Amino acid sequence: MNRPLPARIDVRLRPVLPALRRQVRLWLAALVAACALGSATAGATTLGVTMIPPIAFTQLLHDRIAEHAKLRGVAAEFAYAPEGAGEQQIAQVRSFIAAKVDALLVMPVDAAANATITRLAQEADIPLVYFNNGPREDWFPGRVAFVLPNDLVAGRLQMRKLAQMLEGAGSVAILSGHPAHFGSVLRTQGVKEVLRDFPNMRVVAEAVANWDRARARAIVAGWLKQGLSIQAIAANNDEMALGAAEAVEAAGIPADRILIGGVDATPDAIAAMQQKRLAVTVHQDAAIQGGKAVDDALALIRHEPVQQYDWATFELVTDRMSTAHFAK
Repeated sequence: MNRPLPARIDVRLRPVLPALRRQVRLWLAALVAACALGSATAGATTLGVTMIPPIAFTQLLHDRIAEHAKLRGVAAEFAYAPEGAGEQQIAQVRSFIAAKVDALLVMPVDAAANATITRLAQEADIPLVYFNNGPREDWFPGRVAFVLPNDLVAGRLQMRKLAQMLEGAGSVAILSGHPAHFGSVLRTQGVKEVLRDFPNMRVVAEAVANWDRARARAIVAGWLKQGLSIQAIAANNDEMALGAAEAVEAAGIPADRILIGGVDATPDAIAAMQQKRLAVTVHQDAAIQGGKAVDDALALIRHEPVQQYDWATFELVTDRMSTAHFAK
């Protein structure tokens, strides 16, 4: 019931009462909208993603996960940790669990941290999807899945093509990624498996360049300065391959004198292949990995069965192939 205002106050307020009423109605409408938005946000599915900082191929992975999550109508919250920073990634997982995300997507940065991350997810009964890298064991209890590339195959494809181009004879140098990354270990293993099939080929140098272009450039520049005879360089990823190419160019060596191979088929690597600066790369499909990681997480949230190990294929790319579709 509206009570009449005292006459003295009524006289002063009467001219502004309509405006005040309108303002109150606007405030109430805004409050209702904010409450509705808050409820919708609180009820939305959220994926907590922790991964290596987005650079080159990891940027592609980040973008494909974000795009696919948006397509599926869910939110993706990202956190980053450098390779080897296992404790930092564990802390990020704990934060995501405390924030009650609906599922975890983890690109491991340190193999030593994987067991703890898996245990935390299992104890919280929250779905966990490892993507691009992860533990290699037969089976995991709980809602745990893996979307992984077969890195052993990548190393084999890369080295077999380089060996073919060298007609089975020559000296090879290897640039490997971070030693804590299973992908680096397996790609290098694949390279060496192929080399055992070619008795006239041998490894003359090997170094860890941690996936980094600048570090690879410095390492290869050092090899060349020492006068090392190298016919091919097998790099675990394209960034290191591009660093090697830059060192070869800076030394004034013709591009076809040292054959350089990478892995990932990043846009920069495809451009370098089109310019004949790289001899070969191996396409790793970020869209497939990112999409499967999101879809597996959503299925696990619904308690639906998924294939625990979901393998993503690699595809060889050479200068004799059309690289147009890889450049998209």
